[in-house]
Amino acid sequence: MKLASGIAVLTIALASAYSAPSSAAIVEHGNASNPVARCQGALPVFETSIRKRPLAVQNEGTTDAFVTCSFEFDSVNAVNNTATLVDTYFTNTSDAEQTMTCTAVTGFEGDTEFPNEYVSQTFVMAPGEQANPYWIDTDFEDGGLASGLVSISCNVPAGVGVNDTYIWWEAEDGADAT
Repeated sequence: MKLASGIAVLTIALASAYSAPSSAAIVEHGNASNPVARCQGALPVFETSIRKRPLAVQNEGTTDAFVTCSFEFDSVNAVNNTATLVDTYFTNTSDAEQTMTCTAVTGFEGDTEFPNEYVSQTFVMAPGEQANPYWIDTDFEDGGLASGLVSISCNVPAGVGVNDTYIWWEAEDGADAT
């Protein structure tokens, strides 16, 4: 009888330890990718000048091409369902200065909880120069990143390539970081 009550006490003690609330730490998570996994020409007509190679999605044509990149992250486990930072690197391999505009777009078609937000950036790259436009959660005044979805659309000049893409979010320590 003493052994059975000892096991019962031990079982209750273990159950209590595992069910005790823990103070979870917030941990930064990131998802990096080369652009061939995330980016594509916005229309079939742009695909004729876009070369998708291992290290870049490169505009090898003679005119601008629109490229769209979408970023995946674990919005289910992210704090407030939101990303904290989205950034992308571009390189100008042409012999001329190039001006680019990229627009970050949040949400999905018909989203009524988080209306779509559009935040544009324009930047100039000298020949051989790299640029790193980025968007942080506070750039979206209505909390659009909390929709869990974000994409960018960029007008990529001839000779410019998308090099790498990143998205960052916070989650409680132990949450899935996919």
